[in-house]
Amino acid sequence: MKVAVFTETYHPQKNGVVVFLSDILPIISKKAEVVLFAPGGKKLRTERINRRFRIYWVPADPFPFYEGYRMSRIRSRQIEKILKKEKPDVVHLHAPVLMGLKALRVSKEMGLPVIATYHTHFPDYIPHLFKGMLPKHLAEFSKSPVRKLISYVFSKADCTTAPTEELKKELKAYGVKNVLYIPNGISLKKFAKVDKKKFMKKYKIPAGKPIVLYVGRISFEKKVDRLIKAFKNVNNAILVIVGSGPSLEEYKKLAKELEMENVIFTGFVEDELLPGAYASADIFASASDSETFGLTFVEAMNFGIPVIGVKRLGAKEVIKDKENGFLVEVGKEDEMADKINILLRRPALRKKLGKQGKKDAKEYDIEKVAEKFLELYKDAKR
Repeated sequence: MKVAVFTETYHPQKNGVVVFLSDILPIISKKAEVVLFAPGGKKLRTERINRRFRIYWVPADPFPFYEGYRMSRIRSRQIEKILKKEKPDVVHLHAPVLMGLKALRVSKEMGLPVIATYHTHFPDYIPHLFKGMLPKHLAEFSKSPVRKLISYVFSKADCTTAPTEELKKELKAYGVKNVLYIPNGISLKKFAKVDKKKFMKKYKIPAGKPIVLYVGRISFEKKVDRLIKAFKNVNNAILVIVGSGPSLEEYKKLAKELEMENVIFTGFVEDELLPGAYASADIFASASDSETFGLTFVEAMNFGIPVIGVKRLGAKEVIKDKENGFLVEVGKEDEMADKINILLRRPALRKKLGKQGKKDAKEYDIEKVAEKFLELYKDAKR
């Protein structure tokens, strides 16, 4: 069996979709041949990852409204030519926008079964492109046509997968018919090698105080500013913010203006040091209200760390309130601070929630998720 996979985002960019694809595609390639189409440089080129996994790096330009993203420039005729050459049994589109929409049309014309995965909560995304500067009434107005577009595009796929049950219900409410729940997953194996001391030494994180950790893209939609403001009301702890992005300097400036010397920004952290970041933490927290899944919550849970997130979308489903962490209402910085303080005061509670979280994280093992997609490919091929 051969699967043609299309994604609008891939290395060197780092986000949840990229991490998920990087983890799952090598596993899929053990049982099926994988051909990945991803935005690349100026010219079309191919790269072989292993005997059963190749990448077509498609010409792409920087996306002007969102740092790090690239817009693929491949034409429909080129996609058709490559697909006829590759002869895939199934086409899998991840959050189709530009290249994915062309691949959808071409694949349907060729009679190929198409699976689409809904990674990005598009109705929230228009305001993000304008970095929150879009007036509220215009932001709300923009959501209606986006929902109609989602219904139109994803209904054309033979099957759509959603990473949470809540998003499955939302897609069905938009009119998308054949929707299945298949969660994203993480590779538990890649976190086996941990060097906590090396991480703390490199980023000059003082020992002796509890650490509250955030890992992710530092951009407007992640609401890191809300986490920083909440932490203003947290005493005797350190907030470590791991990641890079277009809002990094803005949030450094915010922490400085608030005179918060207990906030440490690491910037981008290499994969080999990331396990050390989680191992050093006592609590994981994120104020993002747009997570369709929230891989970093699961990564933290895998380390036995209690997690705090916003009661919306992916976080609402991954985090079981008062079982493996806490959920707070959208925009409630005081509530976020209260939950952090409760966990700091009660180490026994941290241990209890973390223990359950470690158990829950195993349900998102990438090996299990890969098997679900392989079964879906087999069904679509029939």
